[in-house]
Formats: sequence, C-alpha cells, structure tokens
Amino acid sequence: MKYLTVIRHAKSDWSTGVSDHERPLNERGLRNAPVVARFLGRTYLGTNETPALLPRPERLVTSTAMRAKTTARIMQEELGYNPGIVVEESRVYLAEAKALLAIVREFDDAWSHVMLFGHNDGLSDFVRKLLQRDHLGKSMPTCAAALLEIPWPSWAAVDWNEARLVGYVTPRLIEKRFPESERVGEDSKPAVDESPSQ
Repeated sequence: MKYLTVIRHAKSDWSTGVSDHERPLNERGLRNAPVVARFLGRTYLGTNETPALLPRPERLVTSTAMRAKTTARIMQEELGYNPGIVVEESRVYLAEAKALLAIVREFDDAWSHVMLFGHNDGLSDFVRKLLQRDHLGKSMPTCAAALLEIPWPSWAAVDWNEARLVGYVTPRLIEKRFPESERVGEDSKPAVDESPSQ
C-alpha cells in the first residue's frame, strides 16, 4: 500500500512583474499554507497530541516554481519534518497528468507516503484520473490537498482509476469547519466534502 498526498501550491502573486516560474506567494497564500499543514497534521499525519492515521511522508516532491516550493517548505516546517526530505523536481512544473504519472512511477519503493506539490490544470486532472470515482468535480483550488491510497506495494504499478480518496481539504473547508480557531484567506468553494464515502 502507498499513500500520495497531492497539493496544489498556495495562492500566488500576479503583480510582481517576474516570470511565471518565479512568482511568489501572496499574503493569502502565506497564511493558508501553514493552516492547511496544521490541519493535515491534526487529522491525518499525526502531531505530539494526536496519533497518525497515515504513514509519515518520507519525501515532499515539489515543482521548481517559487510558489510550489515555498508552499512545500512552509508545510515541511509547520509539520516539523527534516528539510532534507524536500526534493525539487523540474518536470512537475506545469506538468500534465500523464507526465505526473510517469514521475510518480519513478518514486523509490522505500517511500510509503509522498507529498506532491504542483500546478493546475494538470494536477487536478491527475487526481481525477487516479481515483476509482471522481469526487473532485471542479478543479482543486489553491492550497487544496487530496490524500490518496494506492492499492499497490510498488509505485511503478500506479495506474488510473485505482486510488481511493482518503481525504480532501481546502482552506475554505477549514474556515467553515473551524470559523473561530482557524482564520484563512478566502478561497474557492470545495468541490467535495472531506473524506467522502467510497
């Protein structure tokens, strides 16, 4: 069994005058990324106070784009993971679903859980195609996270229509569930409820 947490980068800044690859996170993105990381820790990955439901990720694989790798670094720090597990992969930048599948199939089988940080539209399409049933509907908004269970012992065996959606969260979902304890920036409405039935 393998686990793949697919995360779209947090909200980025379009007004900086830099190239698309170098666009930084904006204020909302910088607020949302640690909030989503804390939610993932509390709900799935475990904290000092709560047990883990899923194995601890061995690698955080991110696009080389500034907005994606900043999101990955913020979450790595918030979750208390070793910085050395963050790996930048240039092929993830603006990759389509087929290219993302090829990257995942190359993962080391010693890794039971990987977090993948990337971009739409390819990222949302990738998650939809992996799932046994499409629970996403619309595209994943910024800083959305989809936690997938892969029913194979080897990453090389990963294929379409086989994964199970363990959980799905967006900044907006967290804001609605914890209106007082978690304050995040506005984001798109969630496509599905978190942890839908299979």
